Amino acid sequence: MNWTPEIIVEIIVSFSLFLAAYITYIEPKTKKVQSLIYIRLGLIFMGLLFALDLIANLFLSSFLTRISGLMLLPAAIFFVIGVNYIIRESYNSVFLVGVCCAGFLFCYLAFQPGAVGLATNMGFININWTGLYELMGSLFIIFMGSISFYWGFKTWLNAPFLIKREASIFLLGVVINGPVTLSIYLLSYWNPLFILFAYTSIGIGTLIFCIVMVREPKLLYILPFTLYRIIVKDREGYILFDHDWSSSNVHESVFTGFINAVQIMSEDVMNLGGLLDINLEDSILILNELESITVGLLSSKSSKLLRGLVVSFSKTFQERFNKELKALCREKVKYNPAYELIDQYFSNFPSKIIKSRKQPLLLSYKVTTISPKLSEKLNTMSLNDAEQALIKSEIQKAHLALSPGFLSLYDEIKRELEQKKDEEAEHLDDKTKSKNYGKN
Repeated sequence: MNWTPEIIVEIIVSFSLFLAAYITYIEPKTKKVQSLIYIRLGLIFMGLLFALDLIANLFLSSFLTRISGLMLLPAAIFFVIGVNYIIRESYNSVFLVGVCCAGFLFCYLAFQPGAVGLATNMGFININWTGLYELMGSLFIIFMGSISFYWGFKTWLNAPFLIKREASIFLLGVVINGPVTLSIYLLSYWNPLFILFAYTSIGIGTLIFCIVMVREPKLLYILPFTLYRIIVKDREGYILFDHDWSSSNVHESVFTGFINAVQIMSEDVMNLGGLLDINLEDSILILNELESITVGLLSSKSSKLLRGLVVSFSKTFQERFNKELKALCREKVKYNPAYELIDQYFSNFPSKIIKSRKQPLLLSYKVTTISPKLSEKLNTMSLNDAEQALIKSEIQKAHLALSPGFLSLYDEIKRELEQKKDEEAEHLDDKTKSKNYGKN
């Protein structure tokens, strides 16, 4: 067997590519993501390319060398489809047509005389692609590296603040997998030793961006569309639940009023069940009418994925809060657990509410940290849970110096109240004494 340094590197790279594909498959949140299914197939074919090439070099098989090169064609096709679906939620593109057309020529060249040949690199014998077959293979590699970088850069550019760090690591992965690999690969024409570094950078870059995608699937949903808001209303038009992903030009009162108007105008259609898409100036409203509720999702555009999620969310919401809906309960606090459904159906969609570190962020009053002294004072007051929650919320919104000011004000008011009580008691005592004196 013809053991060479290139074979050792190809074993490591092929293992890395298969591992990257496996990582995207075992994670529940990314396992069934449509775009990632195609990218995963592309990674598998790239892994097969290196696996077949190392076997071909190990046994100096010209047939396996030809077949290994052909793995670039399905790898490029599936990769383009996956990236297209991420960026535009569409399979077709000019690039895909171009890859398919070039694929016919690539397959023809693979089995022509002189497509592969023996070469001595660094004192080791290898069997490599040659001539036009090698040129076409290089063009496929350059194309995949370029489209990978385009995808990563556009994702990083549009990433919201909350996942900008993950987007930066993702960009690092595609830069290593794209421009860095291509630069080193071109240097291999000057010195064959660089091909080992080019193969290594492919494995490292691929592992980086796949691990980041699995840890933060929201990176896959930055580009196709933007979610603005979802609102759940009962049949009388009362808002039961609402959630924001990003700011929109559509004001809340306009949004809810529009839903009510659409319900009235399209009552015959909505009563039949199903979905209704309403095109607005710069967004689209997806409405789903059920027996007890109406769900409205405002998005930059509609899609099959979003429509399916709205239907699933609506059904689960109605089942989960069936008791409250039948009792005509309209207290929004009773429907707060619906945030679990947001996490269940829309967890992959990034929030764009927070835009910088300087933006004020308010948490729930339940996690508000207050001083022990202030907490002791609050406990001595005759306050119910709602009043205590209101005070904590106001403390959270106010300046940090509020706590001492609040305590001082409380002590001052308390002294005034005690003084007033003492004065009233003295006045009452004087009146009692006066009455008793008159009787005597």
